Amino acid sequence: MNKTKSFMYDDFSDSLLLSRKKDDDKVQGSAEIGNLILDFTNDGKIVNVEFQHISKFLEMININPNILNELKGAELIVQEQKGAVSLFAVLITPTIKQSIPLATLPINNSLISSF
Repeated sequence: MNKTKSFMYDDFSDSLLLSRKKDDDKVQGSAEIGNLILDFTNDGKIVNVEFQHISKFLEMININPNILNELKGAELIVQEQKGAVSLFAVLITPTIKQSIPLATLPINNSLISSF
């Protein structure tokens, strides 16, 4: 059960794609919530997140968006906590490893049942 490449930054569209999809995971649906596009498996597991306009978001939380052009790695972290799902990006450059909160979404939302 191998994982596909875990990240891609497209500077033209200013989008960051983070994945924790395994080879045998099948994407069954997507939901757009603000600047996020979430891909789900049949059982509701979040396997991909695309964050649109990521540079503007990073500037809003006082992180230099140039970090995106220096990425050597990135990881999507999904954590369940008291009726919600929190999404984090871990961005890795040659000199830093930065954890960034992306969003917290309610689990009872009809788009997110479990993960």
